[in-house]
Amino acid sequence: MKDEKLLIRGILRWVGGLAAIIAMGLNGCSTLPSPLIVGSTYTNFEYEFSLDLPRGWAPAEDQAKALERYARWVDEDMASLVLTNNATQGLIAVMNQKMKLAYPRYLKLDERHWENRINEMRTRLETEVHVLSYDYRIYKDNLVATQQNYFVSQRTFKPEKVFGVDTKIIENSDKKQMTFEWFLFPCQKDRSCQTIVMLSCPEDRYKDNRSAFEYVAATLRGHDYYN
Repeated sequence: MKDEKLLIRGILRWVGGLAAIIAMGLNGCSTLPSPLIVGSTYTNFEYEFSLDLPRGWAPAEDQAKALERYARWVDEDMASLVLTNNATQGLIAVMNQKMKLAYPRYLKLDERHWENRINEMRTRLETEVHVLSYDYRIYKDNLVATQQNYFVSQRTFKPEKVFGVDTKIIENSDKKQMTFEWFLFPCQKDRSCQTIVMLSCPEDRYKDNRSAFEYVAATLRGHDYYN
């Protein structure tokens, strides 16, 4: 009889603890899950996006070392995912930032604003490496396209790039080619998130790496978990 009472008391204590954990989750006390990879899909809950990993590419075990080797001009703190391919000597970095303005505010900015952003990025790059060429294209109308995709499904939608840059550089006497696409999309209900997908590789291996870069950019998806 005494053993049965102890068993019942233990069960009640366990149920009470479980209820407390559930209540904490419902009250918003839980933290965001860490980024995860399921199959070939990478998901980042903090910046609310996912993408697919191209075949033959793997997350760098040490992101800092990979960036130092392939793209030392990249801000390590902004890089949420760094992929490398030893066979093609390529690096794909995904960089993120939460923006101050709500997404509709960006729709009102003219093309000059985006040109200034692109030129600022070039100036920062020139402090790190010798820039041989720097070509860009702005897709301002894609801001509206992204918003329309978001209205169709906030849970899963396709962000469209706002601008793309192709540049050739010299770093430590090595000729490299870098290309990146800059995305902006609604997140956290009334905010905006920036995602940059960037490829860096030796100039003579650019064609070998370009398709993997295009695959990552094409599979980028936004997820507004707050709606």
